[in-house]
Amino acid sequence: MRSMKRSAKSMNSSRHSGLESLARALARGASMELYLTPKPGLVDLIDNGSHPDLSLAAMEQSIGIVAEYLKEIVVSLKSDEPFLCQKILAVQAERRLYDELGTNTHKGYIFLSGMLLIARHRAGTSEGLAIRQSLSSISAEFFSASAAEGTNGDKARRKFNAGGIVREAIEGYPSLFDEALPAFRKAMARHRNVKMASFAMLARLMQTVDDTTTLHRAGLAGREKVRCDGAVLEALIARGDGFIPYLEELNREYRRLNITIGGVADMLGIAFGCLLEEGAIGAMGAMTQGNECLAERAGMAQLQGTN
Repeated sequence: MRSMKRSAKSMNSSRHSGLESLARALARGASMELYLTPKPGLVDLIDNGSHPDLSLAAMEQSIGIVAEYLKEIVVSLKSDEPFLCQKILAVQAERRLYDELGTNTHKGYIFLSGMLLIARHRAGTSEGLAIRQSLSSISAEFFSASAAEGTNGDKARRKFNAGGIVREAIEGYPSLFDEALPAFRKAMARHRNVKMASFAMLARLMQTVDDTTTLHRAGLAGREKVRCDGAVLEALIARGDGFIPYLEELNREYRRLNITIGGVADMLGIAFGCLLEEGAIGAMGAMTQGNECLAERAGMAQLQGTN
C-alpha cells in the first residue's frame, strides 16, 4: 500500500513538474516571438509595426503579466481546482492588461497558453494527440458556456464567417501541431539554422491562421494578402535567399496599410514555447532572476545576427 502511495505521489510530482516547465516555456515563448526581428506589422526590436499604441517596453510589461498568470494557472491545476477557477484567473489577467497598459496586448495569448496548460494537465501526458483531444474537449466546454460577443474578434468572425480562435481551439490547435511545429522541424533539417526555422514558422502561420485581427483591420483582401505574402516568404526561406529584406519591406507596407497579424503572433509564441519545453530550441542567453525579458532580448538579438 505504501509503495502504491509513493508511486502515485511520484506520478503527480512528475505531472506537476511538467506543467511548471511548460508554463515557464510559454512565457519565454512570448518573449521569443516579441524579439524575433523583423516581423511585418508587429512590435519587434526595430519598431512597433502597425501598432502606434504599443512599444517594446509595453509588450515586455505585458509578458510579465502573462508569466504571472501562467504561474497562477499551474497553482490552480496542482490544487485540483475546477475549470471555473482557471477561467476567473484568465479574466483577471485580461483586466490587468487593460488597467496597466490600456490595451489588450496578449489577450489571445492568455487564452491559448492557459488552455494548453489545462489540456496538458487533463491529458496527463506530453503526447501531442492526447493534448489535442483534451484541448478540443475543454474548448467545446468553454465556448458552450461563454460568449465573446462584442469583441473585435467576434465581430470579424460574424462579418466574414471566419473561424478565428474559436475554431482553432475546438480543432485542437491545428495551426500549432499541423503547421508551425512541422515547418520549424523541416526548416531545421534543411538549413540547420534556428533563425531561418523561426521565420519558416512565421511564413506557414501567415498562410494558415484564420487571423481575426487582420480581418478586423483589413478585411478579406487583407487576409488574402497576408496569405500570399506568407507563401512568398516561405519560398524565399526555402531557397535561403533574401527573406530578411523582404520582411523589412513587408513591414513598411503593413504599416502603411494598417495591417497586423496578432493571431499569427500569438500562435508563433505558443510554438516557441512548445519547442523550448521539448528542448528543440536551446536557452537564448542566461536567465537571471527579475531580468528574464532582458536576458531573452539579448539572446534573441544574438540569434538575429546568426546566418
